[in-house]
Amino acid sequence: MKKYAVIDIGSNTVRMVIYTAEDTAFHGLFSKKYTLGLAGYIQDGIMTQEGIHKLCAALLECRMMLEQFEIERYFVFATASLRNIQNTREAVDQVFLVTGFSIDVISGQAEAYLDYYGVMVDAPLENGLLFDIGGGSTELVTIAHDGPGVIESLPIGSLTLAKEYVDKVFPKQSECEKIQARIRKELKKRKLHRLPAHTALCGVGGTARALLMLAQEQQELPDTQRLLTVSQLKKLEKALWKKDGKAREMLLKTCPDRLHTIYPGMLILDELVQLSQCETIYISKYGVREGYLRRELARKKKTIEPEK
Repeated sequence: MKKYAVIDIGSNTVRMVIYTAEDTAFHGLFSKKYTLGLAGYIQDGIMTQEGIHKLCAALLECRMMLEQFEIERYFVFATASLRNIQNTREAVDQVFLVTGFSIDVISGQAEAYLDYYGVMVDAPLENGLLFDIGGGSTELVTIAHDGPGVIESLPIGSLTLAKEYVDKVFPKQSECEKIQARIRKELKKRKLHRLPAHTALCGVGGTARALLMLAQEQQELPDTQRLLTVSQLKKLEKALWKKDGKAREMLLKTCPDRLHTIYPGMLILDELVQLSQCETIYISKYGVREGYLRRELARKKKTIEPEK
């Protein structure tokens, strides 16, 4: 089996995953995550030199780790972290000069589609609403029996909302109301508030996985369970919104790197639950990274197959 590496540069985290692959089938072999919070290094729409240096340092470490594996090929892409800044080209060029990595900055629409493409690896959904609450953006895809329908990328994420509206770690009621108003404004701007009801939501990305782990911890659910009912989600949220010692302890134990982003992420998810009128939320193991690799492997297979 050949090995491939995918490095995903997000607004909150940078993650490298190494996969073993044969044809278009693949399996995760190794994963390394860096919580850089790149969205916190943006001033007046420009990523600062400090932010670019932090990214370069993480990528240089990734390069050293890649040398320990016999990698067939690696892919490096960025989402809202570099997409939503004014100095994208300068940042990408600087990273290339320092690390040798050429970064593919993908659009919000492409990210949403790759989320869908990745999820379909292990959860072939026939209908529902797919969401990816990232640090700097939120992607939404409606799914029907004949494939993806509405594909949208909202320029709001758990980290950017925390940075813009939250003064301390836990948001105050007035800050929550401002965040909710912003979420509704972005949904309405794209006419997403008119979407038909969906009985099922499918979540990908770090926020969704963190909420699943918190629910597993709080309600003693099996680690293999990836489906949450809305009542299970509400039970978790009720405990977290107390913002007391128990809530802090649970967050520090389960997802300490998301202490300051989990609440804005929950507010986004709450709006989606209300919008979709869903009954269940499935949290996929796969997402944009797997979608990206799946697409590249399919392209490779197409180029080497003889014409019929």
